[in-house]
Amino acid sequence: MNDNFSYEFKQQAARTAAKARGELARKIALWAAAAVLAVIVLSSSMVVVGEDEQAVVIQFGAVKEIIVAPGNAYIKNNPDLMNAEGAKLRNVAVTEGKGLFLRIPFITEVRKYKSKLLTYLSQNELVHTLEKKQYEISMFAQWHIANPGLFYITQGNIENAEKLLDNLIYPTIIQNINQLTSDELVSDKAKLNASLARGLDALNAQMRDSGIVIDDIQISSTMVPASNLNSTYERMIANRAKEAQRLRSEGMESYEKAVADADREARVIEAEAIERSERTQGEGDAEAMRIYAQSYANDPEFYRYWRSLQALEAALDGNTTLVLDKNHPMWKHILEWIDPK
Repeated sequence: MNDNFSYEFKQQAARTAAKARGELARKIALWAAAAVLAVIVLSSSMVVVGEDEQAVVIQFGAVKEIIVAPGNAYIKNNPDLMNAEGAKLRNVAVTEGKGLFLRIPFITEVRKYKSKLLTYLSQNELVHTLEKKQYEISMFAQWHIANPGLFYITQGNIENAEKLLDNLIYPTIIQNINQLTSDELVSDKAKLNASLARGLDALNAQMRDSGIVIDDIQISSTMVPASNLNSTYERMIANRAKEAQRLRSEGMESYEKAVADADREARVIEAEAIERSERTQGEGDAEAMRIYAQSYANDPEFYRYWRSLQALEAALDGNTTLVLDKNHPMWKHILEWIDPK
């Protein structure tokens, strides 16, 4: 009897403990489910907009709020785009900022787009210049989403925007390039940039209602088609030969001018030197005559004697014998000096 009672008691205790554990497990499961649901609800009610992001808040398919980067003045400066027929953006709130934003969970949807510059790259395209020469060019453009609400309505995603850019950029830019000569396309950066700037203005006018702004467009490569390479090389060779001949002609002209200037300067220097030498010689002769005159005046006898010696020196050489009478005037002073008697 006691054994039966003890057994039943143990069985009852085990059932009570199992029931308690089951109740605890159910409570834990309920709390866990509530926690998961709370996390889901909380995460669904918050939107995090990153530093390089902007967002569109959508409720039942309609745009309710646009979140843009601080300083984005495009929407404010173009209010007609928000109120345009079919834009569906009338009375839509525009919020500037980054970080955490609240929304109604399970009712609102959030689309995020990049706020930074995006890059478009084109395929190689064939163009004709003003003189009908062919080139293959590729282009790149820098663009950004200026109005994410309008972008969401008209484009929806980046892929559709890339298709729009592809359809508009090529024909618009090509129309401007067709007005350039080949030299302007290849070598004149100023005229090419002016042409691209006109194309950029036309593109932004066409894309104004898409929420997109193109900031810059450039040609990344310019190539000559293979079929035109030979004629292009020949033209380049001819142009280089023409330039070389021009440089040679200019060099020869400069050389001849330099030689003529040097010859003229040499003649001037020589003439001035001759003039200075003749003037110096004349001054020397005059000074010599003055000295001679002064010496003659001081001692006429000595001067006559000295002149006689100069005359003998000029008249005689090593093989000459001169026979003169002792009374000859040429000997007079010498003999008197040798024998005064």
